[in-house]
Amino acid sequence: MEGITMKKYFLSAAMIFSAASPAWAAELTPGNLVGRYKVEARAGFQKVYANFRVVNTTEFEVQRTYPNGNVDEVCNGTFNLLSSVKWDEEFLMMAAKKSFKGSFTCPSDRSKEVSFNIDFGTTTTEDLARGTNVTVTSSIAPGMRLNAYVKKQ
Repeated sequence: MEGITMKKYFLSAAMIFSAASPAWAAELTPGNLVGRYKVEARAGFQKVYANFRVVNTTEFEVQRTYPNGNVDEVCNGTFNLLSSVKWDEEFLMMAAKKSFKGSFTCPSDRSKEVSFNIDFGTTTTEDLARGTNVTVTSSIAPGMRLNAYVKKQ
């Protein structure tokens, strides 16, 4: 009887541990990125706010917003979600690292194209729902890396 109790204990502990493990969190895919996001980034001494909407598995919209309620035009573009594999030192396992590569134009000047990358790292869909930090690079400010906070709405 004691052996069965110990097996139940270890099985319960294993189930709790595996449920809390990030390996079970949903990995980002173009399909599960579809939705609306609030973005906040700091560029020097200025905070930049944006509404970001992934329309489908290849298209998105972005609109800069201001604390006073004003908004800029809605710009649209296309993206690819690239994947690479890296060793995660914290959890001692291989982890998929995701990078969003997009470019967009705005209705006021379709000849001006802006490209940017969002380094999601090992961010999961659960992280986006809670809100998470990512790194953004853009053709607007070459060589500059912005830390941004992204939260799915």
